[in-house]
Amino acid sequence: MYPIIISAPHAQSKITDKNIRKRLKLSDYEIWKCSDPFTGNLKEFSSACYIQKAKVHRLVCDLNRPPNDKAFHEYDFFGRKVFKQGLHFSEKEKAELLEKYWFPYHRKLEEKIIELDQKIKKPILLIDYHNTSGDHPLNQRHEYMPGIVISNLGMRETGKKTALHPRISIAANQIQFFKKAINDELGIRIEINEIYAGGYNTAWGSQLKEKLKLKNHLHTIQIEYNLDFIANPISKKTDKKALKIMQTALNKAIIKLYKNL
Repeated sequence: MYPIIISAPHAQSKITDKNIRKRLKLSDYEIWKCSDPFTGNLKEFSSACYIQKAKVHRLVCDLNRPPNDKAFHEYDFFGRKVFKQGLHFSEKEKAELLEKYWFPYHRKLEEKIIELDQKIKKPILLIDYHNTSGDHPLNQRHEYMPGIVISNLGMRETGKKTALHPRISIAANQIQFFKKAINDELGIRIEINEIYAGGYNTAWGSQLKEKLKLKNHLHTIQIEYNLDFIANPISKKTDKKALKIMQTALNKAIIKLYKNL
């Protein structure tokens, strides 16, 4: 194991609270599609010393959004209303959900990072782990979604800083190295900051060295793989063998990245 932390903020694919589930307009499949299915199945990632998975569905409280109204979705990705008429969360409920799920999730990550920082004199790598379906509406290029998108808040293709995003979460040369490492292991199409340049947690992670006064460098990277590798959107069958192959290869590439930091 290495000083690597993997966070899966959208791993929960079900609404576990029955009372909340009754208030949602979406079907079970639509709710499943709105999560990052299988990102909680992480046993191949032997490189990580700590793995954290969301216990709440993103439609209840999104752990990859800021802790305010933006953590709550009125519509899903496809423009469908999430809640039945008049059954949205009240402001009081939103505050309670943030306290129950959002703050403990991020607080625990901070605690683990501080714990590592105090024990070692090495870089720390934080990975925010996601997937997305091939028909996600953010993909407006009318092409197949990339096999894997890796993000650092920077420029497309290069990962370099931009005027809009002067702070990047991991150096451009490191994200380019990681792209090659994944390609060497899997031989599939890898893109940098294409469609996704990094979410809230990537930006949040990029600020933790200063916020937590860490003595070691903290590098953050977002990984987003194409769900269609694992789940056939037509037959709805899943291929767990493909998941194992992909994640085993990703684990090897992550180790290469860490050793290169």
